[in-house]
This record gives sequence, structure tokens and C-alpha cells, in this order.
Amino acid sequence: MSRSQRILYQLIAPMEVSIGPQEIERRRAFLERYASPGFKIEVKSIRRGTASIESSYDAAIATPGILDSIREAALDGQDGIIVGCFDDPAIDAAREIVRVPVVAAGMSAMHLALQLGEQFSIISSYDNESGRAKAYVRRLGLADRFASTRGIGLSVVELARGGTTALDRIVEIGRRCITEDGADVLVLGCMSMAFLDVTIELQQRLGVPVVSPVIAALKTLEMMLSHGVSHSLAAWPPPPEKAILDRGF
Repeated sequence: MSRSQRILYQLIAPMEVSIGPQEIERRRAFLERYASPGFKIEVKSIRRGTASIESSYDAAIATPGILDSIREAALDGQDGIIVGCFDDPAIDAAREIVRVPVVAAGMSAMHLALQLGEQFSIISSYDNESGRAKAYVRRLGLADRFASTRGIGLSVVELARGGTTALDRIVEIGRRCITEDGADVLVLGCMSMAFLDVTIELQQRLGVPVVSPVIAALKTLEMMLSHGVSHSLAAWPPPPEKAILDRGF
């Protein structure tokens, strides 16, 4: 590469408000630690949204901000973008409006899991997220390789703030995924969980591969940029130009 390629990690919440600016820098440093030489990491939050995405409603609220920020990033010269949420909100719309590669973290993690075992389970923050996870797995055509989704009972914000009980809860739930659901690979289904940087310890304690969606997304984007490829225009063509209407009352 003749220059460093810029990668934007797009946060899907206004994290300066929900956690604080120090958390944005912590996540940038984490990504920088795992990035290959020749890639420069930047992290940006959206201007308006809920503190985290834990429902389809939350994702809908965040979507305009995600798309505005991604469009601005492409215009600013970013070479590739990661949508920093396991649910992959706004991913299809984002790929329609920019030509640089936009990587889906949840999709990246699950596709990596397929190369590591026969059946994967997703460990999420709450059990009530299992329905959305199952629907997304079916959409990706991975239902035959999907064992389960189980929650650890901690919110995304609690995980981001570094709750001391998180690691033991992940181990407990991960063991149930293995012994009761038949999983031989575990996927961390929450970016705040992944930013705890506990995958090595989890693998040692559980004896199966544990996939971080943060690292999976980063390495997927690095691979795309190194190969000089982006998403297909045949799959995600630019949307037709239309006026945005306002009824005015």
C-alpha cells in the first residue's frame, strides 16, 4: 500500500452521552492494537439515538444517524467502514449510498464461526434478543448451523461500563450453549461484550473457539481492502434520486 488506509468504526449510539468520550478512545485503542500495519483506525458515534441497540425499535431510531454518518465518512475519504453493532443495523441501506466497503460485524462473526465448527451459538446481553437473532440467522441462510442464542442478563451499557460479573456470566452461559444446545463454536453477540477483550480466556475456560465480532469485522474489512473489492452494485444498486417530501403540518 502506498499510504495508510483509513477504517472508520461507526458507533451506533451517541456514546459521549451514554458512557463518555473516554470509551470512544478506549475502543479506538483496542481496534488499533488488532489492526494490521497500513491501516489507520478512526471511531465515530452518531449524533442522536438510544444508549444502545437492544430492539428493532432502537435500530430504527438509530438508522438515520448511522446513514448520515456513513455518508459523511465516505465523502471525507474513509476507505472502509464497519457498522459497530452485532445486529448490523442499516447495513443494506448503507451499501446502497456509498461505494467504499461497509462491513457488517454480526455477519462477519457468524461466517467466521462456520469455518471453526459445525454448530455455533450466540451469547447476547439479554434472552429477549433471541428472536431477532434467529430471524437474522435465517435471513443469512445459516439456520442449519445455528445451535442457540442465550443472554447473560446484563445490558449493553452495563457491559460497556465493565461490570465485574460479566466474564463469569459469559462462561456460565457459554457452557450451557455447549452442553445443552450442542454448540462447538461461540459467537459474542454484543460489541460491548467483545470490547471486554476476553476471548482468549473464554476459550481456555470453555475449550471451544470464541469469535469476537469486533475483530472479525476488522479483519474482514482489511481483507476486502487488501483485495481491492467492495460490495456489488448488482446486489446494492444506488437508490433512485427522489425528493424528500414534507406535508408541512
